[in-house]
Amino acid sequence: MMKKEPSNILVVDDEPYICQLLARYLTAEGYNCRTACGGEEALKALESEIFQLVLADIIMPGMSGIDLLNIIRPLYPHVAVLMVTGVDDRDTGVLTLELGAYGYVIKPFERNEILINVANALQRRRLAILAKENTSSQTSGHRPITLKRRPIKIPTKEIVDLIKSGIDEASLMERFNLSAKALHSLLDQLVAAKVLTQSEVDGRISLAPGSVVIDFGQAKFPETTKEKPVISSTEAAKCIRSGMGDSSLMKRYGISAKGLRSLFRKLVASGVIQQSELDKRMSETHDWAVIDE
Repeated sequence: MMKKEPSNILVVDDEPYICQLLARYLTAEGYNCRTACGGEEALKALESEIFQLVLADIIMPGMSGIDLLNIIRPLYPHVAVLMVTGVDDRDTGVLTLELGAYGYVIKPFERNEILINVANALQRRRLAILAKENTSSQTSGHRPITLKRRPIKIPTKEIVDLIKSGIDEASLMERFNLSAKALHSLLDQLVAAKVLTQSEVDGRISLAPGSVVIDFGQAKFPETTKEKPVISSTEAAKCIRSGMGDSSLMKRYGISAKGLRSLFRKLVASGVIQQSELDKRMSETHDWAVIDE
């Protein structure tokens, strides 16, 4: 039996002591570790080396752990990401999970807690890759070839001027051929770069419902409110399968980019559509964008 190669793990934290501590814990368990003191250094490491997991602090100067997560998920989809935070904030933890993190650990952490979370994340990663390969093989008859897509660069001044002019999200997506996910990431980058304030972004989100409730016929959802549009899951699935784009879906149901992502997650979680169906849509729009300063 061939010996399995140890996983490569990238530890990202602006505190050198934390990096060294985590690296020592993980190296002792047989993992290959590399450390980075911030998000920019981490991205350079990801470009030059293959990692199976990134362990990143959420609160860091410059590029935060959440900013880093938003970049890693679309560019390196096979890399699992675990977040570490010194603040016991459930909302922040849930946000990281919604953005694609495999979990989060609260400081001060125990050695065993870190090791268990790392092992679980790597196992979930292996199962997710295997499931995706099996699904693709069944539909195409051969293993897929994964191509890394290059992000589209959007001039900062142009996008900011349009946003401040009051243009709606659906029109922004049509203008730059962006998916809802890419637009959401772009807004986060503009806030991180201090070109826009979070209040300006929040004000835009309030113009359209940020979340949706799916109508599954007889199913009851106690959290339904008048502010949240109730969307038929069957109708939404038909629209998606007909090739309707993200911006058209947003206009049809009167929801924001955040609301559309919520709709996609709920449809996949309920089994109404498959993740592979959403993945095919990525080839029709830019699923990742960066500001070009």
